[in-house]
Amino acid sequence: TVAQLVALQQCFAWAKKQTNQTPEDLSPATLAAEAISLIEAVAPRGSVTARTIVGDELLAEGWIGLHAVGRGSDRPPVMLVLDYNPTGQDDAKVAAALVGKGITFDSGGYSIKASEGMLTMKCDMGGAATVTAALALAILQGLAVRVQLILCCAENLINGRAYKLGDILTYKNGVSVEVVNTDAEGRLVLADGLQYAAATGAPLVIDAATLTGAAMMAVGSEYNALFALDKDLQNRVLAYAAQVQEPAWPLPLERWHQ
Repeated sequence: TVAQLVALQQCFAWAKKQTNQTPEDLSPATLAAEAISLIEAVAPRGSVTARTIVGDELLAEGWIGLHAVGRGSDRPPVMLVLDYNPTGQDDAKVAAALVGKGITFDSGGYSIKASEGMLTMKCDMGGAATVTAALALAILQGLAVRVQLILCCAENLINGRAYKLGDILTYKNGVSVEVVNTDAEGRLVLADGLQYAAATGAPLVIDAATLTGAAMMAVGSEYNALFALDKDLQNRVLAYAAQVQEPAWPLPLERWHQ
């Protein structure tokens, strides 16, 4: 219908605008604020609550990866946790959690990118834009269950406090990570976002990220690379992708890959 097309255009245009925004104008805090504004604009009154965890508050709450990646910037990292709950019940179960990589600029850190590779890194928050716009579109189409949106927003820059090769980060679940490449920052911030998502108890967790150029080498620029442990869910996603002409292709992911 016309209404569905208008909703699709509205959400797509928002994601495109944010992804193409200059890195100076789109700080981590600004990205979080823009996401809140979009969802509040389309959601029923009283159905949205949002919380931002900023800078050293991340350390206090144990979100070590996002803090480490973002501390090299003068503009602090931000985790946005947005709760869309149209049920009116505070104890409603979370049906899905959406996690987005929101690196508003990626220099590569001390593993600095070449100039050509850095040019498009204002787009490294494309995952956050995607899941936010997807939630907005679902709300416009009548989403009636509780969904949480978790955005991991930071600038990966270099200063005297930036995280370094050889650093060891110990996450709140006890897993430790040795940093051997500061340009692998996406998996560090998403580890925090995915832990938050898992703690909600949601049976469905979806994350979106501009995580690795290796995916483009594998499937080209016209396809999205898809990873899933749940093969039934993977097949559903592939079917949805085909319906909307957004081609995706599955890459291997099994539990033994751990």
